[in-house]
Amino acid sequence: MRRAMIGCTLLAVVALVAGCATYGAGSAEDPNFGGVPMEQPLEGTTWRLVELGGRPARAAGDDGMPTLHLDAAQKRASGNTGCNSFGGGYELSGASLRFGALASTRRACVDEALNQQETAFLRALADTRTWRIAGGTLILSGEAGEVARFAARMAM
Repeated sequence: MRRAMIGCTLLAVVALVAGCATYGAGSAEDPNFGGVPMEQPLEGTTWRLVELGGRPARAAGDDGMPTLHLDAAQKRASGNTGCNSFGGGYELSGASLRFGALASTRRACVDEALNQQETAFLRALADTRTWRIAGGTLILSGEAGEVARFAARMAM
């Protein structure tokens, strides 16, 4: 019985390794190559807020973390504040990034701290002047320094 279990375990490991080779795991196409996220493009990636004004971002129940997505074809920013959806135009030129007026739905967050985070998140986008991606993290900065950090949201 023990030999059979060891054999099955060994077969499972071999199948896993073969499957990874077949589907490109461990290659540059793998977003988690070597356990370290590969750089994602600014546009076309859905970014999940992880830090706002130097503080960790809070999730809003089932809605999850606030997000940001930039559509290159339409030059349109969209996402979720944690409580509400938002959208509007943006201008991108090299390291320069500026958001236009962003329209938002107006549902109230149940938690006052989440309402404050939503306000700060939209203000951070309005204050954004530059962007960069370092170590898989999108960093937005304004005239006074860094305003927000994001991680690429992994596909489910």
